[in-house]
Amino acid sequence: MIVHPESQSLLLRLQQPELVEKVIPKWTRRVEYEGHNLAVKFDLDVARVLRNMGIKAPSPIRYFYHWPRPAKFTKVLDHQVATSEALTLHQRIFVLNEMGTAKTASALWAADYLMSKRAVARTLIVSPLSTLELVWADEIFNVLMHRSCTVLHGSRKKRLARLEQDFDFYIINHDGLKVIDKELKARKDINLVIVDEAAAYRNGSTARYAVLENFLQPWHKVWLMTGTPCPNAPTDAWALTRLVNPGNVPKYFSHWRRQTMIQISQHKWAPRPESYEMAFRAMQPAVRFRKADCLDLPPVTFENRQCGLTKEQTGLINEMKKEAAAELANGVQITAANAADKVNKLRQILCGAVKDGAAETYHTVPHAPRLNLLLECVEQAAAKVLVVVPFKGIIYELQREIEAEWALDSVAWQLDVVNGDVPPSRRAEIFRRFKADPDLKLLLCHPKVMAHGITATEADMMIFYAPIYSNEESQQVMDRINRPGQTRKMTIIRLGATQLEWNIYAQVEGKRLGQESILEMYRRELLA
Repeated sequence: MIVHPESQSLLLRLQQPELVEKVIPKWTRRVEYEGHNLAVKFDLDVARVLRNMGIKAPSPIRYFYHWPRPAKFTKVLDHQVATSEALTLHQRIFVLNEMGTAKTASALWAADYLMSKRAVARTLIVSPLSTLELVWADEIFNVLMHRSCTVLHGSRKKRLARLEQDFDFYIINHDGLKVIDKELKARKDINLVIVDEAAAYRNGSTARYAVLENFLQPWHKVWLMTGTPCPNAPTDAWALTRLVNPGNVPKYFSHWRRQTMIQISQHKWAPRPESYEMAFRAMQPAVRFRKADCLDLPPVTFENRQCGLTKEQTGLINEMKKEAAAELANGVQITAANAADKVNKLRQILCGAVKDGAAETYHTVPHAPRLNLLLECVEQAAAKVLVVVPFKGIIYELQREIEAEWALDSVAWQLDVVNGDVPPSRRAEIFRRFKADPDLKLLLCHPKVMAHGITATEADMMIFYAPIYSNEESQQVMDRINRPGQTRKMTIIRLGATQLEWNIYAQVEGKRLGQESILEMYRRELLA
């Protein structure tokens, strides 16, 4: 197979050229025969037909696209070209490239190419709220300066006003889609839908999923992008596959679960040995590149640091143990839900701030050993630091305490907070300052606002102040620093004080955390 760039034709050497002549439309064929050589016009239609016949023809984007990019992109990487190529050749497809492989730019290049060929008129990008401006709008400006975009966020009136204006790209958050889904569906010119961080739709029983499923129409090209398609179990693949290629999985989730999982008890299922391979085969067509295979990044070191407890923390834990023993003696049945509440309170005690459920406030518990260990780790970092804190209440207490410690020691470093209380525009400002301001040393972050789209390669250390429950969020937040542009060796530090915390780290890393495992943790920690 030879590409002739000047004539934009494709020369095929085939055993049966007459087969191609019958299948490829007359207007796409160049009448040039030389033995078994056949020259055909090289465009997207021909490439798709050839691939349907089993001939692995490339996409024209590989040879006839100018790949616009900012000066900092010295070159387009091979895996980015291959990703864009795959996107142009399929009506619906998964992009399963790992986090940090620059798949955003690949999707934009593919969309731009299809727009230039009039195969796409306008594009809708559906992504997490935290990535609307900071990732997608910024990337469109940097990569496709000749294209326009708008963010559909705010009140319904504001979203509709922006939708009425002509843009090449419309960007909306996952949960914002339901606000104007009917108006978007009426826009027949929006015929490409890019769903970023599509793992948010892996539960087919949610209202969020129903909105997207009802919105997508046969005329839509659909690109589902996620680096973590099955973060918990192979069953995660079912709902996503129903959006891209529903014929690849059973109609009902229960059937798919029985095919991929073994039921161990009433609420516990375990993956069958071949189940992840089944999930991979189901999530097709797809393009997948691992970061380790296509990027040369510095190594990542994982460290566990043991911290002590204050007498106040020990006292509260002992009180909880006495209460649990009394409940058991009185015949109180401990359910998974009750156990989860108890374990959650125990985690708060270990962090240093306990939530008062009635008042929605946090009461500080002395936690000097953990705080001092955190400060010690921050001082060891060669560059900047991200600290992942699972509870909002302790973040502000940590901010106050760290700033007081730095002021006492005349340290010039500064820190900031990123959590759900911080509006998206302010978050974007903080992240830009984190990149540019050498004095901003530390960010205290809630994992839910750090899990998607953020690049923080200015940091070489990430500290988990305490474990979080989600394997997907754990992987996502760690990849904020482990991505293109990182030049330093990276360190991931996990802090823990009791076996409960180390068990949570282990369970999440093994993707096994569920109701029964939390119940077992409760029994081991409070009833031992």
